[in-house]
Amino acid sequence: MDDPSDTAGTAQDAACQDMSRLIIQCAIPHFVQGVATLGHFAGGDPLTGVLALSIIEANVRHIVRDPVLALRYAGVDNPPPDDIRRPISVGALAASFSIPYDAARRRVADLEARGLCRRTTRGVYIPAAALETEANRQALGRSLATVRALAADVRAAAPNFDLTGGAKPMPGITPPTSQERLAARFTAEYVLRFAERLTRTTGDFSRGMILLAILEANYRPLHEDLEVARRYASVRRPPPDDLLAPISVLALSNSLKQPFETTRRNVNVLIQTRRCLRTPKGIVVPAQAFRTRLAHDALTGHVADIQRVFGAMARLGVTFD
Repeated sequence: MDDPSDTAGTAQDAACQDMSRLIIQCAIPHFVQGVATLGHFAGGDPLTGVLALSIIEANVRHIVRDPVLALRYAGVDNPPPDDIRRPISVGALAASFSIPYDAARRRVADLEARGLCRRTTRGVYIPAAALETEANRQALGRSLATVRALAADVRAAAPNFDLTGGAKPMPGITPPTSQERLAARFTAEYVLRFAERLTRTTGDFSRGMILLAILEANYRPLHEDLEVARRYASVRRPPPDDLLAPISVLALSNSLKQPFETTRRNVNVLIQTRRCLRTPKGIVVPAQAFRTRLAHDALTGHVADIQRVFGAMARLGVTFD
């Protein structure tokens, strides 16, 4: 693909772009943790977990957009009742992740078989009963902790970056004592946008998770030296390949807890599509892989996503400390 143009945007856009790579470096481990919190839905398949999250997000999207309803159903012990949830079709789920209809249908059927999803003539929904389990309560707590940890990491790495885009609590808002469910609704949007960008970049969600695991390992030296990380914070300045920490396919397989052959096959696709490079010491995502319009848009779009979601939470009184 062609290199992105050098046309200057607004001063605010430029400031965001200058931090794009650093912000996503901070976000990757927390996104991975966010996907991991869906384990009680996933049943060992991360895509099933993300599809379940997509169903939940669609079911309550209208609640998120209504401050009164959002705050009424903010707490960990207070999920919205089933009669105000809005179902989503399996076809819409499949389209959102660019996967075959049958792949989405099979995963939804698995959720139904485990009592975690219900079907109506208008589509499917995750019932309140599935969100009141102890496993889900614990997941909500971990999700809020992940949000706060991400905020802390971004502030430490980029103290001048405004995570909320300048958002302040709405006049008259009383922050809820229990914020877990409220925060989870907004972070669901963030996780899903991240997952969709990842799928567009690699053509497959599971392959995208492998790419993130490679990036997380590669960038470990930068996590350990913020001055170096800030040197390569810009979307247009990827770190040179010799600063990266390669990772072996075996180590990837172990970290992802998936079969070696599955990992090897997907890594080969990433190499063939020039997303990754095999070196004598292991696999890296080279600087050249970021010199495309797709990579540029993914990095800058992520900054907009994170500010949109954290700003929405801030307006309803969610705290990040």
